[in-house]
Amino acid sequence: MTKEIHKCECKVCCTQSDPAVMQQHQQMNLLLSRLNEPQRRWYVGSFSQQPGQPTDGELSRITGLDEKTIRRGRRELGTELAELAAERQRQAGGGRPRAEKKTPRSK
Repeated sequence: MTKEIHKCECKVCCTQSDPAVMQQHQQMNLLLSRLNEPQRRWYVGSFSQQPGQPTDGELSRITGLDEKTIRRGRRELGTELAELAAERQRQAGGGRPRAEKKTPRSK
């Protein structure tokens, strides 16, 4: 199953004023649609660290990621992903609770 590709909401794309920038944003969002959750925030977080790149707010409009998520990706990269296990996508205990924990057991 393929994740839906985010449609950029930046000023350039909304006004269709620069085809080269529009293509760059479309390709960025295409790549993001193929990455998992941590990979998306690391990619955009690393992109945000490069000189002359858009601000976190602009990247949020381009990619659809929340600004806090972009900052988190940048922070995780800053620690060289030290606190994250390489074999897990989510931290232990993350995700939905199991179905039997959702409903209280009656005696």
